[in-house]
Amino acid sequence: MEGNPAGRETRGGRRAGVGRIATGLGSAVVLAVVVAAFLANTGIPTTGHPTAGDRRPPAALAGAPVAESVRGPAALREVARLHGRRIDAADALVLHYEQGIVLWITTSRSALSATALLWRMNRRMAGGTSVFTAPQAREIHGRTVFSTAGLGARHFYYQSGNNVLWLQAPEGLAEAALQELLTHYP
Repeated sequence: MEGNPAGRETRGGRRAGVGRIATGLGSAVVLAVVVAAFLANTGIPTTGHPTAGDRRPPAALAGAPVAESVRGPAALREVARLHGRRIDAADALVLHYEQGIVLWITTSRSALSATALLWRMNRRMAGGTSVFTAPQAREIHGRTVFSTAGLGARHFYYQSGNNVLWLQAPEGLAEAALQELLTHYP
């Protein structure tokens, strides 16, 4: 290797690419640290949380009892209809309570998949839509809860383990329904 004291070429005259390999490995490490920090800071444990089927949903929210519920493929179709496309979820539960309260629960295969679903929703709604105002995030009992308004109601959504929950409630019942839901699905 005369003329190349740094040894930067291989026998075939190609660059060894040690710098590129180090940069790639460094980028992978940085990405892994960012993801780990994100999960740690969202307060989302990756284990120990119920799926939609593991826990009985609240029989009433803000004093309003369940009037109708749908689970499984029919609920997944309803959620897909609302999103305008199929979403990546393993299960779903939709509860219609009296007094106009509706709760949608989608269950993903993992907490990480649920996080991805939640952030896709945030990206699509970031500046508001023709139906909803731009979501506002707030911390409640260590949980990040997003709120928006539209369709004559308040809406809250958040993640609990493998679940993403969306609550729709009339203005006068919204906060009470949210607080009850947070005790049921922390």
